[in-house]
Amino acid sequence: MDSLKLSKFKKILLALKEDALKAEIDVGILKSEKTSDDVDTATSDNAASLATKFFARNNLYLKRIEQALKKIEDGTYGECENCSIQIAEKRLLVRPIALLCVDCKEEQEKEERKEKEKGGILVDWD
Repeated sequence: MDSLKLSKFKKILLALKEDALKAEIDVGILKSEKTSDDVDTATSDNAASLATKFFARNNLYLKRIEQALKKIEDGTYGECENCSIQIAEKRLLVRPIALLCVDCKEEQEKEERKEKEKGGILVDWD
């Protein structure tokens, strides 16, 4: 990938990182609300639970953004981690943190469906 495209993706990733960091602050506000009414407390607890799940997912997303930025720096951004071919630019525009090309991702999803049918645990998301 040429330096102009890498620069474009770096800007995209940095903007995504900024948005994800702002979202973490918003989650912190949700988790700190306290009430004395039972219904309000239950609602607040539910919101806090959802906020915690969101925080965990957002944290993983931030790690993936950092990983993509590191790949830009070391010159491996956009390379499929499975087959080593260049991931299509269209895919990277839609999912800048993609680790797999479309073919490898489809194969991974097929394997995940088989594993889920057997009652196994899904490992990764992309």
